[in-house]
Amino acid sequence: MTPFRIGIMGMGALLASSGCYEQPRKAPPTEQQIHAGDSGDAGGIPGRHPYRCDDARPLLIDFKDEGLTLELRRETGAPPVVLTAPAPGLQYVGDTMSATFTGNEIKIDEGDKPPVLCSKATSL
Repeated sequence: MTPFRIGIMGMGALLASSGCYEQPRKAPPTEQQIHAGDSGDAGGIPGRHPYRCDDARPLLIDFKDEGLTLELRRETGAPPVVLTAPAPGLQYVGDTMSATFTGNEIKIDEGDKPPVLCSKATSL
């Protein structure tokens, strides 16, 4: 092997081991993914966050499945309405309603009813 080839091979090995090649970057987590792991509820239930809505009613949201599934409840013991999204940042849909996040607000659309806008609350 010639000294030139040895030098080229050595340089290639050095570049590969030094991290000079580009690694795929992981996107920052969405609000929904963050909320799936923390708790904003006094009970400490992971992924549960209270919201206050413009219809003067509270809303509990349980973020599940890394934020791709929402369980909505108007009262703590009530059965949930389940909405799912195909990917982070997309609209959540269920049988009778849909929901869209913008920052700490969620807009809920249900059939012919006017949309309800809810903001994240710190406690119930």
